[in-house]
Amino acid sequence: MADRSDRLSDSLLALEQAHTTAGLREQHRRQMEAMLVHPLSRGQRLLHGAVAAAGLVGAGVCAALVVTEPDTLPPLTRAALTLLAGFGASWSLWAAGVLRRGAVHRRRDRGAAARMAFGFTLITVAMTAALAAASPGQGALAMLVVSLALLVTAAVVMLMHAIEQAELRGREQVLRLELRVLTLMASARGPDGDCA
Repeated sequence: MADRSDRLSDSLLALEQAHTTAGLREQHRRQMEAMLVHPLSRGQRLLHGAVAAAGLVGAGVCAALVVTEPDTLPPLTRAALTLLAGFGASWSLWAAGVLRRGAVHRRRDRGAAARMAFGFTLITVAMTAALAAASPGQGALAMLVVSLALLVTAAVVMLMHAIEQAELRGREQVLRLELRVLTLMASARGPDGDCA
């Protein structure tokens, strides 16, 4: 969805270039960039650094357990730890990419984070259900309740992301309309600035 919206923005900009001045195009580009790309504050840099470090440490611990304890871990637990190592590495790569750019792209970066959070949580709930089924009891019920609470939280994150994307699309439409109005006003004026 985000890629389609980006392509639409690019194609509309290309279409408008034939009818707009360089100044109007540049103003529109700056407004779009200001809306979508936010430089990281010091606190956000620290937060993304912590996410990258925690993901890397978590991936390392899970991978080390899988490698060093192959005989003592049940196959289902080994599979869960392997998945968790992948999750940690993914979060680490995502956060490192944001830190490298020094800015958060509200459409791409936040969308990727929301999809990863929901997808990883859904897979974790499925793995927890499988582990709980393999060892029924009071602990299994507690694991299921906690994992379902995490799933609800991840669904709320996805919903908040969908709302933010709808707001961004609305703002993008307003900017596009402003550009068209300014283009019409510029074309209605003659070369010397008088109305035709």
